[in-house]
Amino acid sequence: MNQNDILNKNLLNTNNNLKSHHMMIRDRKSLEITGVKKIESLNSEEFVLETILGYMTISGQDLEMINLSIDKGEILISGYVTKIEYFDHSENSQASKGFLSKLFK
Repeated sequence: MNQNDILNKNLLNTNNNLKSHHMMIRDRKSLEITGVKKIESLNSEEFVLETILGYMTISGQDLEMINLSIDKGEILISGYVTKIEYFDHSENSQASKGFLSKLFK
């Protein structure tokens, strides 16, 4: 079991009652996000998160997870943020397969 699997297991076990999602960006150098359900992937150039409002991709340079609060579903990311993008949840399994296949090309 890798580190992402352990983090996601803990997030899923404790975040069943998340009700809000917000983010705060400070000078494009730090990003605080609430309502995080799952961390799909992370590296120094891109974070892919599942939030209560859909999937979120954060792109940038030298991105790093500074803090993760499993109880609250919060994450703090530092680095230079260049793009934030949302992908909505979909009832259609074909749409979600398309999204995931794009991530892992």
